[in-house]
Amino acid sequence: MDDKIFIKDFTEELKTSYLLYSLSVIVSRAIPDVRDGLKPVQRRILYSMSELGLKHNSSFKKNARIVGEVMGKYHPHGDAAIYDALVRMGQPFTMRYPLVEAQGNFGSIDGDPPAAMRYTEARMPELGEYMLKDIEKETVDFRENFDGSLSEPVVLPTMVPNLLMNGASGIAVGMTTNIPPHNLNELVAALKLLIEKPESEVADLLKYIKGPDFPTGGLVVDGEGLKDLYETGRGKITIRGKYRIEDVGKGTSIVFDEIPYNVSKADIIEQIVRYVVKAKEQKKDVGIKDVRDESDKEGIRLVIELRRNANVKRLINDLFKHTNLQSYFYVQMNVIDNEKPTLMNLKGLLQSFLDHRVNVITRRTQYELEKARKRAHIVEGLIKAVQGIDTVVEIIRNSENPQEALKNLQETIGVSEEQAKAIADMRLISLSKLESTNLSEELKNLYKDIENAMDILQKKERLMEVIKEELDEVANKFGDKRRTEILYNKGDLAEEVEMIQDEDVVIVLTKWGYLKAIPSSEYKVQGRGGKGVKGLKISDEDDVKEVIYTNKLSKLMLFSSAGKAYQINAYEIETTSKSTKGKHIANFISLDEGEEIKSIVAISLDGDYDKDILIFTKQGKVKRTSLREFSSARASGIRAINLLDNDVVVDVVLLDGSDRDLLIVTRLGMSLMFNSSQVRTMGRTAMGVNSIKLREGDEVIDVVKVDEGKKLLLITERGYGKRVSFHSYKPQNRGGIGVKTVRDISRIGPIVATMSVEDGRDILIFTKKGKAIRVNVNNINVLGRITQGVIIVRLDEDDSVVGVIEVQANEEE
Repeated sequence: MDDKIFIKDFTEELKTSYLLYSLSVIVSRAIPDVRDGLKPVQRRILYSMSELGLKHNSSFKKNARIVGEVMGKYHPHGDAAIYDALVRMGQPFTMRYPLVEAQGNFGSIDGDPPAAMRYTEARMPELGEYMLKDIEKETVDFRENFDGSLSEPVVLPTMVPNLLMNGASGIAVGMTTNIPPHNLNELVAALKLLIEKPESEVADLLKYIKGPDFPTGGLVVDGEGLKDLYETGRGKITIRGKYRIEDVGKGTSIVFDEIPYNVSKADIIEQIVRYVVKAKEQKKDVGIKDVRDESDKEGIRLVIELRRNANVKRLINDLFKHTNLQSYFYVQMNVIDNEKPTLMNLKGLLQSFLDHRVNVITRRTQYELEKARKRAHIVEGLIKAVQGIDTVVEIIRNSENPQEALKNLQETIGVSEEQAKAIADMRLISLSKLESTNLSEELKNLYKDIENAMDILQKKERLMEVIKEELDEVANKFGDKRRTEILYNKGDLAEEVEMIQDEDVVIVLTKWGYLKAIPSSEYKVQGRGGKGVKGLKISDEDDVKEVIYTNKLSKLMLFSSAGKAYQINAYEIETTSKSTKGKHIANFISLDEGEEIKSIVAISLDGDYDKDILIFTKQGKVKRTSLREFSSARASGIRAINLLDNDVVVDVVLLDGSDRDLLIVTRLGMSLMFNSSQVRTMGRTAMGVNSIKLREGDEVIDVVKVDEGKKLLLITERGYGKRVSFHSYKPQNRGGIGVKTVRDISRIGPIVATMSVEDGRDILIFTKKGKAIRVNVNNINVLGRITQGVIIVRLDEDDSVVGVIEVQANEEE
């Protein structure tokens, strides 16, 4: 008994077991295979339906029977989960191209549940059969089922690009996938381009694939951002319902006949009602008289009846803002590739499908070649027998037994054992002249088949031609018109701007990543474009990181540490009071893990992109680029600078129409002042030039605009600090080693923060152990450039300063 007891560390066992469990969920349950686009349960459902003979021209069968077949033979999980998966595959509002043909109540777009599986029935549509086409020809590998009693396909030999055609969604452990559906005709066109020009990039493929094509239609309003989404495999899609204005009698109605994907009409109506009630509480009349759902079998019809005084344009904008008539589809193209979870872009997904088809057709052709060769061998023997029929009859008649007859046939007329068996099994009717002619014709056709198969296997261009022909067959049979409209030009939304109130606001980004807009009337502000808002306070837990004064009609350009630029409309940020938390930035843009916003630049309604920015990196690079280079940026982001390994953006400086002096400060206490005119303008994806020559182990901490009316503040890791007059620094040439700005770094610690401050301001100093110390800068001495500074914060031995931000002084202003 002792031999079966193992002593293990509990935490190690827990870690190992959980990793195994998470990998099992990722690979075996939640994430689809890149080749057929199916999760294991979906694949098992289709294979079981095929085994049950549920073809498109067969009768329907109870879903309880299908679920039992799947669960008992291949999928040892709950029947409810299997039935849910089967139902989704048959819902035309969930699947762009359903793989199951439903009979009975399969649920509704409003979230009504399907009838119990004992009442509903299903079979495969013809498209479903194309998922399994040629599976009997050894085109895919099989493996044992859960108890080893049966075998099941590892993947289906699908002729259709199901993964992108129907999309996929799933939540695993530490990983999700969310791939939107697409139009089959467009996918086929892109696949054919990839066959003809394998070097094609995502931009080339997007000439054919316009964007997602949802089963519920709708309108994608950020078409410009799709390129980056498809290049990276992740991003956000904004979908709106499509509407028209109807004038009926004395009134006007807004009628929505298409709604965003995965949105319930019932939820939309409830949200509209809440919106109207809230407006009434605020003594506002939004102009809505009634809301009705007039949908039927013909399609969706959501009617919003208006009062005579209703402002239709503004109301539509409010409906998009406050209800699911505008929703978001967050894309994560995670798939299983070679049994490993992988994030792929559009080209990767298409190429993986083509690679799968190459493998399937190669195996199918090898199977057909071997079958044709075996049959040709038999037919050759039969022809020999017919030509020497008298000899054959005599051999068989004079043989003592069948075994001797077979042996004598092989020796006398020169046939193989297989041919001899086929001759012995011939019927007498096969000895006729007509049958001899038929055999000769069959052999001739077999030789052609063998030659054709050999040609396909030996010439890649022939094989790719076969793939193209089969793709055309699929498109001709199942392709249809696009349902979702894509807007590629924000100009198409010009009417929306007319609905936005022209209002000055303070845009606030907090340390914890929350974003909000506050009416400028609540604050005293330095001036348009300024960043020193008076009296600004967020909460005790969070603090201001970035503040900018602008107009709701402006655009906001956000630059991140990962070297990307994002652009959103200021009006997308909800105007709120200064005491509210705001919305997390993830609601507006798609940031990767560890990526943070370093700077926000406001651009006027007129599109004032004529200014330049300077992007500085930790490893000492600087790049000057016109804002016009980023005019196409969207919420999904575009590349702003190419970074070296382990490099990040530390600051972005906006040049307000003219060059100015800037001061670079490094972690190990070096500094360099230079004029921005020394950096020439470069393209968006350039890497930049050297701003300062760094010593080993050093890095750029910050870049400060030189302002003679302010002073430079420096704070070190051990809590030392000082203020220094900008007159203490002399302009130098870019790219030099610079001059010391503190001494005794080994004792006072590396510099962690610098900023340009005016007298009377407060700063908040944050420590590693969670302390926050507020200090007025007037209490920090103005010292010489190379002095070490004075103690600003007394720290415990195991504590250190990690960050500093500027806040408004406590006194009322």
